[in-house]
Amino acid sequence: MGILYDPLSIPCRSELSTCIERGVHRMAANELSFRLQSKLSELDRIAAIIHRFGEEHELPEKVVFALNLALDELITNSIKYGYKEDGQHTIAINLSYVPGEIILLIEDDGGPFNPLEASRPDIQCPIEEREVGGLGLHLLRNLMDEIDYERRHGKNLVRIRKTFKP
Repeated sequence: MGILYDPLSIPCRSELSTCIERGVHRMAANELSFRLQSKLSELDRIAAIIHRFGEEHELPEKVVFALNLALDELITNSIKYGYKEDGQHTIAINLSYVPGEIILLIEDDGGPFNPLEASRPDIQCPIEEREVGGLGLHLLRNLMDEIDYERRHGKNLVRIRKTFKP
C-alpha cells in the first residue's frame, strides 16, 4: 500500500495545493496513484497533479502537455459516455516514471469502451463536412507511443506509454 500524502506535511503555496493533493498516494519516489470522482470539475485537479509531478521529475513541458491532453480526453470520454446512470463513480489513475518513460494507467467502471477500436476521423475532409468527435482520440494515438486496453472485472483499463529523451 502506498503512503497517503499528508497535506499538512507538504509545503503548500496555497489552499489549492491541499485540495490538489487530497487522496494522492505516493507509491515510491517515481510513482503515484490517485482517485477522482466522475465529474468534469476534477479535470483541473488532474492537470495540477500532473504538472506538479512533471516539476518534481523535471519532465519536458511537451511531455507534461501530452500527458494532460491524454488524461483530459480519456477522463472526459469516460465521464460523458461511460456511465448510463447518474451517481457516484470513481476513476483511478496511476502514474509511474523512469528516465525516458512515463506509464499512465486509468481504470474506470463505466461501460465497455476500447479507445483502440474507435473509428478514426477523416482528417482530410473539410472541417465543415467532418463528423463531430474522434479528434481527441486521434491526438491521443499520435502523441503517445503505446496504448493498450483491457476489460477486466467490469472495468475499463487503459495503459498509456510515453517515451522521451530525459
